[in-house]
Amino acid sequence: MSVNDLLLNYHDAVIYRSDLALLDSPTDWLNDACINFQMTRLRQAANLSATTTQEKVTDPKRQGKGTDVVEVLEDLFLDPSVVSFLVHQLAEDDEDYGDELSSLNAAWNLPRSRTSNKRKRIFVPISDQFGQSRAAFARPGGGNHWSILLWEVNALAGVEFYHFDSSRGVNRTAAEVVAKKLHEVLSASVPPRDDIAYPIEVVECRSPQQRNGYDCGLFAIGFAEALSGTGDHFVAKERRESLLQDYFEENGGHLEFASRLRNRIGDAIRELIAGGAGTR
Repeated sequence: MSVNDLLLNYHDAVIYRSDLALLDSPTDWLNDACINFQMTRLRQAANLSATTTQEKVTDPKRQGKGTDVVEVLEDLFLDPSVVSFLVHQLAEDDEDYGDELSSLNAAWNLPRSRTSNKRKRIFVPISDQFGQSRAAFARPGGGNHWSILLWEVNALAGVEFYHFDSSRGVNRTAAEVVAKKLHEVLSASVPPRDDIAYPIEVVECRSPQQRNGYDCGLFAIGFAEALSGTGDHFVAKERRESLLQDYFEENGGHLEFASRLRNRIGDAIRELIAGGAGTR
């Protein structure tokens, strides 16, 4: 791809003319670059509004055990290429495997102790290619379906994975594969304790369903936007499902949800370019 086709470098989220063309098309499937750009925008929005807060959180899994006061850290939004690297390109038999996991743990600012009172939400884009074996994995940026995995790290109550898929069930295996690898990243810097077991369970959540074969990426990043934009942190599964449905209906429903989001992201790219962001 020619450097002359480079339109924007927004906090290392790179957009070429061909990427913008995907957003301008009403029927094209979004690629890694489009997904990463919007995830980066969500991360920047979180950074601007983030203050480390103390919140009283009653975990729905710990009813009757009181209310914990926890430190809520800012949300993290992962680049699909980082997830691809973790799942398919970082091999367990590599000499520096443990160091790589520890580096990711530190870079993501995960709670580093089982006695920590910190909680964090990580939004993870899931492609169906992540469910393939390493041998079958052909190329980064491949795949045919996007969904979003919400990873909640809470040293007091455990690790929780919630999966939101606009074609329910299609990315279940991929989400489980990624969840297992993410758990390894957390465990790299959290010493094991015999009295605490953190099971790896991916909870499939109800979410609005697409009615075509090309809007999955828009649904995935729309779900991330809806869940991260609310002030409700670490709520019950049913509350998340309700938030998504409300967001979906407020933004056009099946008739306009995807097209509105396509236009909004495309307009954001053009505004950044016009404002002088360009390829710096």
